[in-house]
Amino acid sequence: MGIAELLSVARRAFAGVVVAMSVAVGVVAAAPATQAADVESLSCVGNGANTYQPGVTAQPRVVSINSSANYDSCVSNGSPTITAGGYAITANGLVSCLGGGVSITVTITWNTGETTTVAAVGLVVLRPANEVVVVYQGTVTAGRFTGAAVLMTAALLNTTPAQCLTPEGVTGTSGPANITITQLA
Repeated sequence: MGIAELLSVARRAFAGVVVAMSVAVGVVAAAPATQAADVESLSCVGNGANTYQPGVTAQPRVVSINSSANYDSCVSNGSPTITAGGYAITANGLVSCLGGGVSITVTITWNTGETTTVAAVGLVVLRPANEVVVVYQGTVTAGRFTGAAVLMTAALLNTTPAQCLTPEGVTGTSGPANITITQLA
């Protein structure tokens, strides 16, 4: 399978995640007015990138992950001034080219200057088209949206899958990233 085909498959897989999240947000938005007033949600899409040291191989090992995301399109039913945000962190996790897990604490800085600190646990899964799907679930521990539930997802394309079989391993991935924050009032 060529790079163009891999990208096409990765885009379709990520589109499925976006549709599922959109349906979930749509259900909240379609709730009766009395219920909708009690729930604030913020959904953002953008791009993420990770670098790995040492590189990720077929064998699980502890890896330092430099991760960043830029959310360039945010929509909220309670915070319309928040339209973009981003973060950059370093975390350690036990990962391989087949999967793994990572715990993170990340502070997102929004376009308004406000910040949101999230503590989350992530599951890393390699999908058939060589995209690394990362799903983090957690809670806002400080700043804007304190106490809210958080779901962060990324579909990071591994453009060098053969590197999994080398001692150097895969040293970087990038692709679409989303975040949804849901807070009960």
